[in-house]
Amino acid sequence: MKPLETLSQRVGQMIICGIEGTTLTQETEQLIRDCQVGGIILFSRNYENPQQLFQLVRDLQKLADEVSSGWPLFISVDQEGGKVARLTEPFTKFPEPGCLGIADSHELAYRFGTALGRELSAMGINMNYAPVLDVNTNPDNPIIGMRALSNDPLRAGVLGLALLNGMQDHGVLAVGKHFPGHGDTTQDSHLALPTVERDRATLEQVELAPFSQCIQNGLKAIMTAHVVYPAWDKNLPATFSEPILKKVLRGQLQFDGLLISDDLEMKAIEDQFEFEKLAGMGVFAGLDIFMVGNNPDRVRTLHAELMVGVRNQSINPDSIHATIDRLEKMKKALPSVPEKAPNFDEWSEEHSRLAEEMAGFLSS
Repeated sequence: MKPLETLSQRVGQMIICGIEGTTLTQETEQLIRDCQVGGIILFSRNYENPQQLFQLVRDLQKLADEVSSGWPLFISVDQEGGKVARLTEPFTKFPEPGCLGIADSHELAYRFGTALGRELSAMGINMNYAPVLDVNTNPDNPIIGMRALSNDPLRAGVLGLALLNGMQDHGVLAVGKHFPGHGDTTQDSHLALPTVERDRATLEQVELAPFSQCIQNGLKAIMTAHVVYPAWDKNLPATFSEPILKKVLRGQLQFDGLLISDDLEMKAIEDQFEFEKLAGMGVFAGLDIFMVGNNPDRVRTLHAELMVGVRNQSINPDSIHATIDRLEKMKKALPSVPEKAPNFDEWSEEHSRLAEEMAGFLSS
């Protein structure tokens, strides 16, 4: 067991944050030095072209190596395909992943995952918030729709597994989302706190099925949903629900990988809870990583709350210890940043043909 002071020095590893700009700014460097964050989430605001992004990633990892005793950063992105793709040309413009459910081809899903993994890993990006493992069951859902692989739970699981294997076979850690399932909501958690009113048996048969399939076969990281499921927890969204994260996910599904919150600046959380309380709530529920997409002041607040909580033991040090062990294990397996920026010509034609093949199922 690590001493409390050592744990408190590592709690920054439990934060993934967004940054401003297309280069390593003085403000970002100071934030990383002060908080020793565990990862960066890239947005379109951080991208101009592959050479620029490659240099940014190299600079970030060089700084992390200096300030975090050799612990690399998770360099992460939302690159699902379709409307959720932060990196544009010459990254391949893939269609909505729901086309894979129409095609019903795990071989096609694997090739798609391979293409994503190839393009991202060549930039030094080592984590992608995909596959979406929500089941597209509600036609009035304003946020999931064709981002989901299928409206059938078993098909969503098989295709999700093929997609994540493709990415992970090429050095990119897949993050399944949004646990335990955002597919039956009628509200967007970016704007409000949704509720899924299914009974427990239906939740297990529909929402949990794709996650269970992937967990049993190599899914190493999961993102939580800012959604309330009264059948399991009448009061708290899954992100902060001990019954959902510890009993259902860790216990029933036996998931032993990383648990990552969706962005804590979304209205589903921001309008419901005091930000200063989220550190304690999240650790108690079972989160390993807290995501703050935009506000560096909130990153500092979260880091400070984690440090104080560990030092005065208002946050259970055993939980932090388990998280740090999981992070250390995962980070040791991360690939190094490539030595030179990629030449997209190596795969552009092949990946373009793949995108066209996938899109063909949307119009058939």
